[in-house]
Amino acid sequence: MRRAACITVAAMVLACSGCARDLYPVSGKVLYKSTPAEGAAVFFQRKGADPMNEHLLMGIVQTDGSFSLVCGSLGEGAPPGEYDVLIEWKQARKQAKEDVKHGTGHPSQKSADRLNGRYADPKQPRFHAVVKAETNVLPAFELTD
Repeated sequence: MRRAACITVAAMVLACSGCARDLYPVSGKVLYKSTPAEGAAVFFQRKGADPMNEHLLMGIVQTDGSFSLVCGSLGEGAPPGEYDVLIEWKQARKQAKEDVKHGTGHPSQKSADRLNGRYADPKQPRFHAVVKAETNVLPAFELTD
């Protein structure tokens, strides 16, 4: 009985350690009205999968509009497959405090999505992507009003 338990645990450890080998680099850009959406969060959700049983795949948009996906604690990249792409662009905390201080913002809007949830609805994703078993450079995701 102990031997069976040890074998099961060893198999699980080996299976989990192999996950990272199945990740492939994924990068792209997010633009809002042709301008980099710096600070926006990009989330990939595997089509047809239960998000509660999947690793979180996300990237943060940099100054130039670029992002690279990270697969939680497993490292950079994503497993091959078809994904729905969700984007959320929350106002920077520092900017929110300044807006409230100067009377141009409201305290309850500190973490409001600048895109008003239009690109973050998992039931109606506006973007989709395919990750292949190779280096993936995706076309830019263009956000509009």
